[in-house]
Order: sequence, then structure tokens, then C-alpha cells
Amino acid sequence: MTQSGGPYGGYGGSLQHYGKSPSDDPQAPPARIDPYVGPPLPPPMPAGPPPMATGPLPAGPAAAYAHAPGPGQLPVQRPAVIAMAATMAVTASLQWICCLTFAWLMAAIGAQSLGTDGLDGGIYHALQRFSYGLIDGLAWPLYLFPTASFVTGFLVLVRRSWGRIVHTLVGVAALGWSAWWLYPVSLLWWIAPAIYIGVACLILWVPGVGRWYRSAP
Repeated sequence: MTQSGGPYGGYGGSLQHYGKSPSDDPQAPPARIDPYVGPPLPPPMPAGPPPMATGPLPAGPAAAYAHAPGPGQLPVQRPAVIAMAATMAVTASLQWICCLTFAWLMAAIGAQSLGTDGLDGGIYHALQRFSYGLIDGLAWPLYLFPTASFVTGFLVLVRRSWGRIVHTLVGVAALGWSAWWLYPVSLLWWIAPAIYIGVACLILWVPGVGRWYRSAP
């Protein structure tokens, strides 16, 4: 009976590899690497930016993505004049509505506390004409135009081209009606609001604003 160890059955002198894998042995054969036999791999992505599409833009729902920024492109920033036009329309409309309401209340209250003779009589008749004029129908355009401008002032921020069209039409209608109303009195009262409304509407038609509206998704 032979023993694999020494003459006394102990350590025979051969090197033992405890805790090491066969690959750590310099005399071991190289590990076998089987070839990939799974589904075909996708082709590698090109290193450069994706190619830009050429030709006419598609029609239908796919045309909405033609103006959208690509992965490496920055979105078109909203021009500051759009916020400026919206602020001018909203603040002026609120101020006009508040001032007109306050003047109407003061006219109604003041007419009741004044007499009809002398200096008080002149002020009384002026306040009465102002109050009765608003009651007879003048209050409708004086309240409707600023209210419509207040609403369309927010619509220009929606990034839809029809928003600035509606806002501009409201401004043109307000200027036309105010010119007709003030013509018998004096058109000098019409110059200041005409400049203000004209600037608030014209700045919406600069080229940068048009590019921002056209780049909407």
C-alpha cells in the first residue's frame, strides 16, 4: 500500500495552491473563451452628431416635431418684449378699470351732497352728466376694452401665434373707437393712449417674437 505523501504519510514536498484559482498558475493553460452565440448586437452609434433631415418638412402630426430642438440644440428663449407687452396690457387695464370705477363712485356720491345753485350747481351738473353718460351705455366700451386687453395680455404668453393676433385686434379696435369718441371733443386726449397701445402691440411683431412663436412644439 502506497501513500501519496512522504514516507510517514505527511507532507510530500509538492507545492500546494490554497485559495488560488487555476488561472493564477503560470503553468496552467489559458482559459477558454466561448464565442458570443446570442442575438445579434445593435450597430455601434456614430461618434458625431446625428445627421439633419433634408427635404420638405412632413405634413400632419409629424410636422409638430420638425420645429422641436434636437438633443444637442437649445430651445428658443422667449424674447423679453413679450413679457413687456403682457405687463403693459395687464397693468394699464387694471389701472383704467380701478380709476374709472373710483371716479364713477365719487361722481354718484358727490352729486348727492352738492346743491344745484351757484358753483355747487355747476359741479353737480358735471358729475350728473358723467354718471348718466356711463349709465346710458358708455360704461360698456370703457369696461369691455380694458377687460379684453387684460385677458389677451396673458394669451400672448401661451406661445400660440393666434394670441398676439387677437391681442393686436383688441388694441386696434380700442384705438378706433376712442378716436371716434374723442373726435367731437379733441384728439389731443387720444395721442397718449394711442402711443401706449401702439407700442404694446407693435413690439409683438418683431422678427424675434415670430421665431419664438414658430418654434412652438
